[in-house]
Amino acid sequence: MTDGFTDPHTGVLINKLNITDEDKLAEVEGNRFHFRLLEVLAGHVEVTPHNAQGLQALHRHLFQDVYPWAGETRAWGEFQATKSTSADKQGPGLYTMYFGSYQQLPAHLDAIGQQLAAERFLKGLDKDQFVARAAYYFDQYNYAHAFREGNGRTLGAAFQVLAENAGYDMNLVAQSHPRQYNQARDYAILRPAGNSEVDLQPLRAFFGQIISPLPELVLAPAAPVVVPEFLRRVDAMREVQQSQEPIWRALLGGRHTGVARQIMQGTRGVVHPDAQQPARLAILKTGAELLEQMPAKMEDARLRQRVARLLRALPLVTVVLLIAGPPLKAAPQQGPEPPNRQVEKNVEPQLQKMPGQKRKGPKL
Repeated sequence: MTDGFTDPHTGVLINKLNITDEDKLAEVEGNRFHFRLLEVLAGHVEVTPHNAQGLQALHRHLFQDVYPWAGETRAWGEFQATKSTSADKQGPGLYTMYFGSYQQLPAHLDAIGQQLAAERFLKGLDKDQFVARAAYYFDQYNYAHAFREGNGRTLGAAFQVLAENAGYDMNLVAQSHPRQYNQARDYAILRPAGNSEVDLQPLRAFFGQIISPLPELVLAPAAPVVVPEFLRRVDAMREVQQSQEPIWRALLGGRHTGVARQIMQGTRGVVHPDAQQPARLAILKTGAELLEQMPAKMEDARLRQRVARLLRALPLVTVVLLIAGPPLKAAPQQGPEPPNRQVEKNVEPQLQKMPGQKRKGPKL
């Protein structure tokens, strides 16, 4: 897919080193990333990566040697990410994961950060509490999926710092079970159960293996969990996005194939609150209501639950942009601008060098 981050001639991510081979770029990127990560973990840079500006500053530091667009979110390149996964073992094979709207990224990331701050950045929690809330927040940030490349590694660094500040060791970047990790976070995005206790269980189990208390841990009563209204509506959109594929799959091949194809055509765009969104949501609702009238299809308990969850979520999703406000765009520090768009100068604060300040923490 052509986007503002990719060279249209080579299909390789635009980089400062003019590398045109994907494997070579991955090798060089990995080496440069780990050097910058060590700076973060050694406390040589100030890290507050929980709102939009802080997370962008962390990404910029980690990937500054490789990408001219380091620190820019998907909004800059107008990239709406999707990914295929086989994490749902009860499904028909590969399913598509849908991420949050790039148009709403600043407000989305800030809303997550505000909720995290209200919970005192998870300080004072015992291990079970910390694991559960860390899994919740990791899933929230992963769904927002701020960056075109390096999203997982940026979150790994951010959560390692978050954990240490809360009294825990959590070496997510250097963990030795990448397949289990990838499957767990993908399963949470797919939301096959529609119940966070079930959908986040694999991620909680994985986090439980890599999180351990530090000697300086101090326990305190947990802060109340209050989900911002914006995130409640984003949560409804997640339900809508992940319900699309089961519904069009169920309709495809029968007399409602036309409806199925219309749903398929709108899958990427349904997340964007634009002029076309009402029509995309309307055809999706039509598909769900058609399935309700098909007893043979409704014998499938998972599909029946998906349809019911979708119909509950639909009324909430059309007003998200009204809460979020207009998307923010910024230009990279170096390199070409995305085609046919004006962008503003980057205004996010840079991570500052902090000589003489050291943090205890895991080293890679």
